Order: sequence, then C-alpha cells, then structure tokens
Amino acid sequence: MSNTLWTVKDLAEFLDKPTSWVYQNHAREKIPSYRVGQQLRFRPDEIERWLHEHRLLPAHNRDRH
Repeated sequence: MSNTLWTVKDLAEFLDKPTSWVYQNHAREKIPSYRVGQQLRFRPDEIERWLHEHRLLPAHNRDRH
C-alpha cells in the first residue's frame, strides 16, 4: 500500500476530467476518497480498483453469468 494521496487536481488529470467533475461526482459516483481538513484526497490504488469495478463491459459479455 502506498502512502501517496492524490489531490482533486491529480485525480482530474488522471481521469482527463475537469476538477469540477471530480467535486460533483465524488459522492454521487462513490469515488473512494478521504477528507484531510476541508480537502478531498484519493489513494491511487483505490481509484484503480474503483475504475475496474465500474468499467463497462461489451454488450455480449453483460448477459453471461
């Protein structure tokens, strides 16, 4: 486990989204985050896991169990 924490700007750059998207979607999309004082922080390994869990599968794979 890394001690690295990303800022909102770091996450926005990683996702290629504006920082406003990160603020608007961190709770709605259940992006794993931490509060350090008033600021949001993100662990890169948790973001990778979240992305993997929320990836879209091709339609032909969705119907298979």
